[in-house]
Amino acid sequence: MLSLINPIWGVVNYLLIYQMNPVGTWWGKPISQFGVRYSLFAILFTMVGMVVSRKFVPKLQKWPSWWEVGAVLLVLIALANTVIGVDYNYRSRNAIDILWKLMVFVFVLARLVTTRNNLRLTIWSIVLGSLYLGYDAYTAPASSFAFGRLEQIGGADFATTSGFASHLSGMLPLVGVAFLTARTWRWRLVAAASGAFSVNAIIMCRTRSAFIGLMVGALAAFLLAPRVRRYRIHGVLIGGALIAFALTDAPFWERMSTLSSRKALSEDRAAETRINIWKTSLRVLSDYPLGIGLGNFPSVIGRYDYTLHKRATHNTVVVAFVELGIQGGTVFLLLVGGSMLFAFRSLRLADQSAQPVETKLIAYGMLVSCVTYFVTGLGTERFLAESFWWTLVLPLCLYRVVTGEIAAGAEARVPAHAREDESPVPQLAGTIASDF
Repeated sequence: MLSLINPIWGVVNYLLIYQMNPVGTWWGKPISQFGVRYSLFAILFTMVGMVVSRKFVPKLQKWPSWWEVGAVLLVLIALANTVIGVDYNYRSRNAIDILWKLMVFVFVLARLVTTRNNLRLTIWSIVLGSLYLGYDAYTAPASSFAFGRLEQIGGADFATTSGFASHLSGMLPLVGVAFLTARTWRWRLVAAASGAFSVNAIIMCRTRSAFIGLMVGALAAFLLAPRVRRYRIHGVLIGGALIAFALTDAPFWERMSTLSSRKALSEDRAAETRINIWKTSLRVLSDYPLGIGLGNFPSVIGRYDYTLHKRATHNTVVVAFVELGIQGGTVFLLLVGGSMLFAFRSLRLADQSAQPVETKLIAYGMLVSCVTYFVTGLGTERFLAESFWWTLVLPLCLYRVVTGEIAAGAEARVPAHAREDESPVPQLAGTIASDF
């Protein structure tokens, strides 16, 4: 009900529900038996709160950003592919249903998480959710493991070990940001615990795609560390790496060692199958350049190679291009690049914001998060995973926070008599308007 008073609490509630999955818990099952859909109720109450408590909804420019237009275009392409695609079936309906629903929440984030306090609440909701998932993995029974790998933790997006590991890998840089920007040691310890449990859970998954994503993300984190906290960040990265190494075991490194051995990779059935899937995907794209339709890959790939029937793409970019066509894949890559661009722009404008140091650290963390999750997604399918889209929209949210603070500061410096006759922030018009 707090979302009706201030809709940002609806966002917090939704983020926690997504990560904790009450339906799968002992304390959530009794309520779910009455047909309660937690995520649906959370987003509905949030949207109602945006109407009844408009004073808590941040004011934005009249027109949406080009990134939001691109996100809408992606949904329209998916809808168009129900006609021009190969087939429209229950898989297509389910995939499109997931896409437009997750985009609704993405737009709610882009609308509400545009003040510094709201952004902080969002980041800490992710920290607490990661702590919950990490602890859940730490206390998981033996039945949750298959062939030594952790399975079935969290909600639908975490049902597979690769999905679970990729989610935590993408959230880990944001947990690091919370640690660096925490104002008290008490909250810093919470962030540290969240990071430690998350790393331990990732190791338990023994997922190569997450390992590669984290390696690339760590390299980006080391090279892109802002000067204002560079040595402290490097120290945190080195310390975190040492702790992570201490948590690993022989089976983990045996699986990761296949990445550096061509012979081991060629003998690894899973890796060989993925390479075959990606090669076959090029044939599918060549025959259907406009796409086969969202959700149709598992059924179509079997027509080209019967051994691959009902197999997933295991690659986020591949699924975007094959299912949504060249046009959909291109829009998707533009959105990914745009998210990183918003993070860079926020970093560039940080000194003019209300909290320069915090802004630089958050922009840096969001950039590393985008890189980590995207690279991880090259080895597993995350196109319809909600948390993947969080990492893409949050840089836009930060950019709106920064430009809003700059505009408010400029307006405060303009004499009262001048505000009546002139644009409140004429000196910033070119900078802000050009970015939207």
